Amino acid sequence: MTIIATKLHIPRHRLPLVERVRLFQRLDKGVNHELTLIVAPAGYGKTTLLSEWARTLSQPVAWVSFDQRDNDPVRFREHTIAALKQSCPEFDEQAVLQHAAEDTAGDSLIAALINELHRLSETQIIIWDDFHLITDALILKGVLYLIERLPAHTHLYIASRTPPALSLSKLRANNKLNGLEADDLRFNTEETTDFFRKSCDMQLSVQEAAAVQERTEGWATAMRLSVMSLPKQADPEALIQKMSGMDCDISNYFLEEVFSLQPETIQQFLMQTSILNRMTGGLCEAVTGKIESEVYLQFLDQNSLFLVPLDERREWYRYYHLFQAFLIRQLKYSQPHEWQRLHTTAGKWLEEKGYADEAIDHYLMAKEYESALSLLEEMASGKAIKEWTMLGVWLNVIPDSFLFDKPMMLLTKLAAQYLSGRTEAATKGYWKAVHKLEQDVHSLSSETSQILQAGLAFLTAFRTFLDRDFEFTVEYSKEYVEKHPPGDLFVGFGNDRVGYHPLWEIYVSDNSLRLAEQVVISLLDIWSETKHAHFVAHLHIDLGKLHYERNRLREAERHMRCAYDIGKSCDNRSLIIIAELWLASIAAVQGEWDTANNKIQKLEKQIITEGSLHLSKRVVLFQATLAKIQEDEKQVNQWLKTSGLNYTDEIPLSMSREYSLFATILIERGQMEKAAALIERLFQIENKIGRQGNRIRLLISQSRMLSLQGKIAQSMETLEEALALAYPENYIRTFVDEGAPLGELLDQYIKMRQNQHRQPDKKVPLTYVKRLHRLIFPLDKGMNKSFVENSYKPSITIKEKSVLDLMDKGLSNKEIAEELNVSLSTVKTHINNIYSKLQVKNRLQALELARAYELF
Repeated sequence: MTIIATKLHIPRHRLPLVERVRLFQRLDKGVNHELTLIVAPAGYGKTTLLSEWARTLSQPVAWVSFDQRDNDPVRFREHTIAALKQSCPEFDEQAVLQHAAEDTAGDSLIAALINELHRLSETQIIIWDDFHLITDALILKGVLYLIERLPAHTHLYIASRTPPALSLSKLRANNKLNGLEADDLRFNTEETTDFFRKSCDMQLSVQEAAAVQERTEGWATAMRLSVMSLPKQADPEALIQKMSGMDCDISNYFLEEVFSLQPETIQQFLMQTSILNRMTGGLCEAVTGKIESEVYLQFLDQNSLFLVPLDERREWYRYYHLFQAFLIRQLKYSQPHEWQRLHTTAGKWLEEKGYADEAIDHYLMAKEYESALSLLEEMASGKAIKEWTMLGVWLNVIPDSFLFDKPMMLLTKLAAQYLSGRTEAATKGYWKAVHKLEQDVHSLSSETSQILQAGLAFLTAFRTFLDRDFEFTVEYSKEYVEKHPPGDLFVGFGNDRVGYHPLWEIYVSDNSLRLAEQVVISLLDIWSETKHAHFVAHLHIDLGKLHYERNRLREAERHMRCAYDIGKSCDNRSLIIIAELWLASIAAVQGEWDTANNKIQKLEKQIITEGSLHLSKRVVLFQATLAKIQEDEKQVNQWLKTSGLNYTDEIPLSMSREYSLFATILIERGQMEKAAALIERLFQIENKIGRQGNRIRLLISQSRMLSLQGKIAQSMETLEEALALAYPENYIRTFVDEGAPLGELLDQYIKMRQNQHRQPDKKVPLTYVKRLHRLIFPLDKGMNKSFVENSYKPSITIKEKSVLDLMDKGLSNKEIAEELNVSLSTVKTHINNIYSKLQVKNRLQALELARAYELF
């Protein structure tokens, strides 16, 4: 998304202005509150007041002037972040923006923004102008979340024509809200006198000022219009007489007066350029056909004809909103046939100059739908999911009759609506398309019908995947491939410039290992023959994660290499780096530290070249995790310093792993109270999201913390809770990767169970616990990789392999017999044969050696 710098400019006015000391004092009080809300209709001087007050401050001011296109969560957030960076260079916008890709809802980004504001040392003022244009529910939810958690040195000022749809009762109750309304902004008698003296050198008596104030109701714009409509050397009597003769709306009256006083060429210029939300000389020349456009703009600026400069160099301008609305009414009344031509001309100029977003706006206003669609087709393929809100808004303006002629754009519209949170609109559009296919089948070409049928199945498959309804994903994936065997619709759907997609954050194995065994294999079978190599690679990563967790490292490595190879062939940097990090993890847990470190160093160089924030975050986290495992205190300290994490931070959803690692470091350093508070908040996040593996890790950390505090009974109870969650799905590496500290806790737990000092509250077979312990502390130190590679590999039967699989899942002999539908004695015979072939004495040794030999 392109940041429009002119929106971050604090407006500067040419007119001599009244010093509104009383209002400045009211605004000054805002530094004692979280929010200052200025609500008044158009023309009451909200922008002027705030801009002039802002220029009196010594503190940095981040200013954003919103327009209608900012009613988009991505545009809203990123312009605010850009304004903060512009006003305060030490503000680390990269630390905030790194969350933009992973979390389309924006919760993580807002949490990171709050944390970054906390890290600023000086008072920071944020001003949002024209906030009445912001109505998106997702934005408003985020704004309220931000306001309620603003640091004490950050103060928000909002100017709006109407009260924003924010629940501010808590702020009012806690005296955190400062407010100004229309009555506060009205000019009093003294200010009215000062205004006319400065504006037209007219000295009003107290009675005359009171009369003017009463007629205009202290409305700033009305006063200014009255001055502009007066002839030179007019006296107060003429002013009062003009006002007393009015019997219509004061704004329309004076606007007509001001407009009629301009030369005809200026009138034409004003009307023709009124369609522009921002303008510069070249654009005005294209729209009006007048080569003197730059001179006209300078004339309007110098004569203060309701023109607002949008940059310091005075190259870009906009009209005052009231004046622009008046001019548009004049244009539509006097030259209705010009409306479409002017917008079309503006669209062409903006398109040629690279302002595609603004060009589309003008094409849509002109109902030049073909031109708009042509641009949108080019843009859609390159838009990441987080940028699709505006895409959905644009496509929603275009009649369906045009979109059915371009079925891929109709499907894109439905996708954009869903991905930007407009689920109801997307669902309605989906059923409308289904109805069209059923009822008007003869009005559509066979090609259009085929694309729509396949595309609707595709969108449903991915919608259910994003919603984690994985069984439905399998069903609709089959339907898509059956209806469109080439499988080439929406390839690269929603990827950003390095190939990242929020989809890459959704792993079936995070929800359930058992579900992943069923779903991921089915999806891989369905999608592997399509053109959607990106998704196929993601499925390989998910399956690799499953095998890694089950400690099947060779299988895990095979799938990660498949994903890596696909990423290479598609030049998808995101998939390459995700797969490579997992390959480094597999190397590390096998003791191949040099391999792991070399991969990380290679990735670091790639990340610097790519400049991708979310990928960089992954690499940094892995480095920190590796440093902790290797007990590299220097590297751990460096990570703590650069990450800037604090246990009191708002926790971005996309950084839960970073904060989990931080919690374990706090535990090891004896900072138990901080660790406990952080873990408690992490539990709230994971309970909400439902990622089983992360919840188990937190329980392990909590158990370790309780043990170090001497609370052994509570520690064992918490450890048992983790084991009870893990056992049914056979979690292995989540425990084993914790290393010796957890191994000692497991040893303690096993002895307490064996000595009858602990009766388990939950069903956790001791064989499962012993296996975890054995993997952390191998009984036979000589049973290493070299031994396995240089020794004879025994062979086992298919039945024996099935028994090994079930033993690996922790089933008892009786449960194995029931699963295989054989007798208990048959199972015992198979197990004795396995022990004999492997020359071992128990299950743990059998499983470890069988895994090393890759027998299952």
